[in-house]
Amino acid sequence: MATIQGGCYTAGMCGSGSRKRSLGFTGFVVALFIGGVSWAAIGNGVFEGFVHHIAQQITRDKVDFAVAESCTSWFYERLRKSPGVRPDVKRLSFVVEASPDSHSCASRYPGINEAREAFAHTQSTLSLSLTFYQLALVADRDDDERYDAGELRDMLASLNVALLHGDHPIQLLAKLKGKFDDVRKAVEFTILTDSMQALYSKGYRFTTADQAAMGRVTGTS
Repeated sequence: MATIQGGCYTAGMCGSGSRKRSLGFTGFVVALFIGGVSWAAIGNGVFEGFVHHIAQQITRDKVDFAVAESCTSWFYERLRKSPGVRPDVKRLSFVVEASPDSHSCASRYPGINEAREAFAHTQSTLSLSLTFYQLALVADRDDDERYDAGELRDMLASLNVALLHGDHPIQLLAKLKGKFDDVRKAVEFTILTDSMQALYSKGYRFTTADQAAMGRVTGTS
């Protein structure tokens, strides 16, 4: 059984030190029932919900990756080859523990080729989820853990997601979640690189705060 250490993905999810103590999803949902939804309520709820959605997928991806990696090693060991993965495959390092003895690799994969394919696929999907998480952080230009009107518009535009007049917070969040899910399913990195470039061209940057948040979601800090 693969296990993941830690559960905090952004500073806003880790205890009483959060700058979103009094807002978060409370303000996000209440805004739906008040005439005239404020951009502050929209941006705050969308940011929190979006990074949480991606972080949950990252957790699942890390487990899938760890299982595929350990099974690849298990098959190599059975073939009396190197117990590690192929040297030409770049490894991703996370605080993940997985034992090939804790699950049946033989029943999970017909053979080493299938295990290697699963390893490559889970590596790609995990990398994509992490890159999308980075994009979500970069779009919060001032690192206040919410999207203001300009940040949210830029984020949606960079991903070619339509912002319609009258969109409510849940609709905006659903659009971003849906975009992430679609891009991840297709493992379409080009969309991500184009989106990141669009934000960088407008002055957005990957900041020290973003780096710290990435460290928490990967378990490296």
